[in-house]
Amino acid sequence: MKDLYSMLHPKSIAIIGASAKNGSVGNELIKRSLEAKFKGKIYAVNPKNSEIEGVPCYPTVLEIPQIVDVAIIAVPAVAVFDVVKQCQQAQIKNVVIISSGFKEVGGEGKELEAQITNFANENNMNVIGPNCLGIINTADDVCLNATFAPLQPTKGNIGFATQSGALASGIINILPTLNIGLAQMVSLGNQCQIDALDVMEMWENDAHVQQILMYLESIPDTKRFREVASRISKKKPILILKSGRSARGAAASVSHTGSLAGDDTTATGLFATSGVIRELYLRDLFNTAQVFEKCDIPSGNQLAIVTNAGGPGILATDTANDYGIPLATLTDATKSKLREVLPSQASVNNPVDVIASATAEQYCDAVKILLGAKEVDILLVIYLYITGKNDIAITQYLETLKKKYPQKPIVCVYMTTPDFEDEARAEIPNWDIPTFRFMVDALHSIKRLIERKEYLEKDNQTTPTLKVNKEKAKQILENAKQQGINQLTTMQSLQIFDAYGLPLPKFGIAQSLKDAKDIANQISYPVVLKLSSKTVTHKSDIGGVITNIKSEEELGFWWNRLVDRLNKANLVESLDGIVVMQQVSGANRELVAGVVEKNGVHQMMFGLGGIFVEALHEVTFRPCPLTIQDAQSLINGTKAKNIMGFIRGGMATDLKVVQETLLRLSQLVTDFPEIKEIDANPLMIDDKGRLLVVDARIVL
Repeated sequence: MKDLYSMLHPKSIAIIGASAKNGSVGNELIKRSLEAKFKGKIYAVNPKNSEIEGVPCYPTVLEIPQIVDVAIIAVPAVAVFDVVKQCQQAQIKNVVIISSGFKEVGGEGKELEAQITNFANENNMNVIGPNCLGIINTADDVCLNATFAPLQPTKGNIGFATQSGALASGIINILPTLNIGLAQMVSLGNQCQIDALDVMEMWENDAHVQQILMYLESIPDTKRFREVASRISKKKPILILKSGRSARGAAASVSHTGSLAGDDTTATGLFATSGVIRELYLRDLFNTAQVFEKCDIPSGNQLAIVTNAGGPGILATDTANDYGIPLATLTDATKSKLREVLPSQASVNNPVDVIASATAEQYCDAVKILLGAKEVDILLVIYLYITGKNDIAITQYLETLKKKYPQKPIVCVYMTTPDFEDEARAEIPNWDIPTFRFMVDALHSIKRLIERKEYLEKDNQTTPTLKVNKEKAKQILENAKQQGINQLTTMQSLQIFDAYGLPLPKFGIAQSLKDAKDIANQISYPVVLKLSSKTVTHKSDIGGVITNIKSEEELGFWWNRLVDRLNKANLVESLDGIVVMQQVSGANRELVAGVVEKNGVHQMMFGLGGIFVEALHEVTFRPCPLTIQDAQSLINGTKAKNIMGFIRGGMATDLKVVQETLLRLSQLVTDFPEIKEIDANPLMIDDKGRLLVVDARIVL
């Protein structure tokens, strides 16, 4: 863990490349530092000036009369390395490189960035950037704005790290309209040395940073990310907006799992297992942040809605249903209290419609009753300006109730006049209730509160160790390596699955028709024939799978047909046998499971299977090793769960068997990290509800 405290809490800064020219980056850096009223000392570095904007200026950083905590570098890229060397000579540990022209442009820029990174590592320096906006700390005892953004940030409790400097500047501009503010901001730039995880760890125990928001374009180290984020997310919320969700075409892969495991799908699984809240849109990122900043975590998930118009109440109910937010069932006692204070035409069911003509007092009475009801955990307040304009009065009363019911979040949707927010800030100095214009924004954020509650209530789970025949699997893998085989044959893959206790139909390996008949008689008809080859990836491409063979006569016929196909395809020499497997009866439900290694981490896939797996893309991922919770979230994460229950002509599947199958695959790749990919496709559910793995592929 890097010590970055002095980077964000400096007592002195040097702006290297400071300029007297209005509008230049070097000049804007000076002005922002002065406007923020930085509590420490500011030094400018430029050989052409003795002072800039009233700040003393020195020819080089070596001539500053004290050791500086942070150097902000804004000079041409070709000069940056020399300046970094001077900072090291001046005993400056922390450097922020604003300058661009490095890795992002490739070629010499990439080489120059690597030189700077190596030098910083060798000399125990911390480097943020290059190609970044700068850093901010709004704490009263720091007041640091070492950026060239045009505006000063609104103060708040958010730590915001971003790979996009332009996005950081834009966020600073719109913060006042978002009703939230920054505690600290770090523009990561190219992350040549200090990356998002270093910043996350810096904020782990910083009391001023109550929640961590990040905009990421890539994840620097997936294995470390899981470790760091899992630990910190138990202490404070981590919200991440990761770009690059659109399909870019996965790298060529021999398995379904590999072809489906794009960077974004695996990132989603990584975030889920680490307790990270992933937002897909910038608006949602800051809407959720607003609710986390202004609301405590609720004790339950039962939502009550109060509105003065029926239509918005119905829309809110529909949206709550879309998000899976349960509406509280109001008790007769609660309804009776509501009837006593509301007009006779009002609806006292949930949503509670006080009707448009209700006075501010009646509206507030209804709110008070709902917050006092034991069956209500969260309150959504919807107000439309229809007759009397009561938004300010209602908000003032809500602020009073919020203090009385701190564990019952209040979220508002106000469809009122454009000047409401300005009026509210003027009338209510401590206005602290999250307020939105649209129901979907409010309910999305409420859903995040509930998810956070559920995550914090989960026990930390360890990865289970199941009984397997590891030695048998090891021997098969070693034999494959000795043969120079990268992709194991179907026979080898099935034997390893068997060693690890995966639920397989009865099967055997035949080298001759006589072998096949003996095996078929032992396991009983009908049976399936599958070729096991050292070179064929997808058996169905050459007709290498023959199903529903019902007799010895049919077995002989299809055996000869299969051998003919192999001869025509010149595949006989690569054959290591033909698998004879018991036909799974009544199997019209197919799932898929698999594992692929990406960036040093094995990712488990699970979802709907069969030949359309890549077309439907109804799968989800989690990083290995899996916990029981991870396995459960894989099962619940797609529509695959919908086909595991009782359906016409089939019994329900034992979900514990599905869960254990995933855990056994996870244990396999944990025991043998040289495995690159696994496909278990399809996993079939028979008419008795049994889950059976009927095909296997393992790649080293």
